[in-house]
Amino acid sequence: MDAAVYRIAQEALTNALRHARSATRVAIDLSRAGDSVRLRVTDDGLPHPGSVAPPGFGLTGMAERAQLLGGSLQAGPAPHGGWVVEAVLPVEVSR
Repeated sequence: MDAAVYRIAQEALTNALRHARSATRVAIDLSRAGDSVRLRVTDDGLPHPGSVAPPGFGLTGMAERAQLLGGSLQAGPAPHGGWVVEAVLPVEVSR
């Protein structure tokens, strides 16, 4: 589980660096509630104007990693600007 949280956080930070124009802040929040861990990575950047960035495997890979562990991942624009990636993962993965 530690490795999954690390890799999702790493990819979310990489995406913020590549795509969040004029970002001045990136925040990582990690919390545990019961049997779940919640990772939330937010930035205050602006999307690149014009065309959408070419599709990559970052968001898809993060979502697949979360699903393989029985969790979920959501990513998208924040209500007041910026971008949010939030993963909810079970603390223990049954084998």
